[in-house]
Amino acid sequence: MATFTPKFSDVRTSLIFCFQLKKTVVEAHQMLVEAYGNHALYMTQCRLWYKKFQRGDFDVSSEGHGRPSKKFEDADLKPLLEEDDDQTQKQLAEQLNVDQSTVSRRLKAMGMILKLGRTVPHKLTKRQQENRKTTCQILHNRYKKKAFLHRNITGDEKWIYFENPKRKRSYVKRTEQPQMTARPNRFGKKAMLCVFRNQAGVIWWNLLNHEETVTSERYNQQLIDLDRELCKNRPEYRRRQLKPILLDDNAPPHRGKPAKDIVQSLNWEQLPHAAYSPDLTPSDYHLFASLGHALAKQRFDSYENVKKRMGEWFNSKDQLFFWQGIHKLPER
Repeated sequence: MATFTPKFSDVRTSLIFCFQLKKTVVEAHQMLVEAYGNHALYMTQCRLWYKKFQRGDFDVSSEGHGRPSKKFEDADLKPLLEEDDDQTQKQLAEQLNVDQSTVSRRLKAMGMILKLGRTVPHKLTKRQQENRKTTCQILHNRYKKKAFLHRNITGDEKWIYFENPKRKRSYVKRTEQPQMTARPNRFGKKAMLCVFRNQAGVIWWNLLNHEETVTSERYNQQLIDLDRELCKNRPEYRRRQLKPILLDDNAPPHRGKPAKDIVQSLNWEQLPHAAYSPDLTPSDYHLFASLGHALAKQRFDSYENVKKRMGEWFNSKDQLFFWQGIHKLPER
């Protein structure tokens, strides 16, 4: 069977087809990904083109036409970043007396992006680096052949501290590392959050009691509880074509024989995962990163308040938030 490689105009014309069918931006983007794989437009691009269609403009030629010239010099922007690289685009725009979109375009042209300061990652051995590369290639090749992220269920755990320091954000080049921040006091009061979610939202979550951790027995029970929740509220996963694909990390309780036996008995699939690679786990690079930002500088005086805050935060996120977290994986 011949392989069709779409041009940019082909993809945009397909987007008009979705628009005429009154599909939402999310639905249209899903259709493009299923049809064109990694040749599809990004979600933000789909949104911009939808706004253009809504104005009655269906010209699918390059979006670069008609772009206004920059309204200030880069030399005006750089001193502001050097003075305080934690400023938002809105704050920079107010100081320069321009639109926020203008600042956004100039930062992009300068190769600058806003990164949240991170703790120092585990240094991979040469063998772990090779394993990471091989695992990524296998998964990416599979994704190019047939999209499977709509079947993905990702699960992980995170310590929720009762006292949370603020991590500093800063504008840096894409290849540069942001400023490092010390981890919260690991001996301080904390509770472990366990969560499973897919592209539609959170399926099951629980906050363990103070100082409890995930053991092999507890994780196995969580898988059983997850299956019950899927049977109850997500019946689509019972169809053979949509059987769950589980993505978790290599923690011993996740990859031990008892957990693998349960996954096999439930007729699920467990994706391979490279060691020490939180940047390839949607829970780490998306869900927990956003949660960590929301908890910055917050203090809790009881377990009940922590659990209440977790429920409120999950409920505040729409389906698009969860969809983007899962479907960013091929780009990484």
